[in-house]
Amino acid sequence: MYRATDIRLGRKVALKVIAEHLTEDPEFRERFVDEARNTSAIDHANVVPLYDFGEVDGLLYIAMRLVEGSDMASLIKGEPLAPQRAISLLSQVAEALDNLHERGLVHLDVKPANVLVTSRESATEHIYVADFGLTRRGATGHRTRGGDFLGSPTYAAPEHLRGEPVDGRTDAYSLACVLFACLSGRPPFQGQVPEVIQGHLNREPPALTEFVSLPPAIDDVIRRGMSKQPGQRYASCRELIAAARQALTAPPRPVAPPRPQQTFQQFPSPSSRRRPPPGSRPGRSRSPRTATRSACAHRCPRAARRSARSAAETAGWRPCWSVWWRSA
Repeated sequence: MYRATDIRLGRKVALKVIAEHLTEDPEFRERFVDEARNTSAIDHANVVPLYDFGEVDGLLYIAMRLVEGSDMASLIKGEPLAPQRAISLLSQVAEALDNLHERGLVHLDVKPANVLVTSRESATEHIYVADFGLTRRGATGHRTRGGDFLGSPTYAAPEHLRGEPVDGRTDAYSLACVLFACLSGRPPFQGQVPEVIQGHLNREPPALTEFVSLPPAIDDVIRRGMSKQPGQRYASCRELIAAARQALTAPPRPVAPPRPQQTFQQFPSPSSRRRPPPGSRPGRSRSPRTATRSACAHRCPRAARRSARSAAETAGWRPCWSVWWRSA
């Protein structure tokens, strides 16, 4: 890709030229021509406009609008975007993709590097979806003649990786992966290419809230958007981003009110609750022995029985089994 000047119109353009060593590769030339035709067929505010296409000295070229800014991959760089900013940018991506799908086209290479962001054309950030080299009209995704996958496995849908039929929901899956990357600063699956592919084919996406503090409802949005079965995903890219916006603006979970602090009444210790010895009560006087016996009886039932037996024997009573009788 080059920054060039259209000498006929005197304007700056982005010039994409096929590499010289690929000019004799009929398969690559075919894909390059497809990109030019697909881009020229789309007239949308969020798609990079195509100005010219041709061949000079055996080299194919595409002249497009020069977007002054950066791509979304540069904005992330391991750091998440603010949720409001991410939704604002991705809602424009969703509009562009759904416009493609309404025309029967599937982008098949949705990733942060293909989303150009500029703030020089309006008061707010404006995005352009770029690189339509893999865009197809239904059928299956692009493959080399040897059957090798073409695209970015990091953001590819399972059916695209398997070479199965694709449609707009294939791009919606990729957009859900980009949403995950914008909000967390990393793609859903990381590692070597085989590990990433196995993640898309066989594993559930990680919970976004494990990496950043966001409303839990966003995990459900990502999980549905990255469903392995296209029929279980959102029907359109607009619907996906609308669900994400609602999840991110939902009120936080209510916090349970704190329990009232329990207070405990201070009771006197058992020792302080003991009755004073009978002999110490005012208005009563007992012999020390009787007072001592009564105090012991108060403290212990066994002592009470001994005290009662002693008193009965003193009065002349005799035990007979469990009955007391008095001798004549």
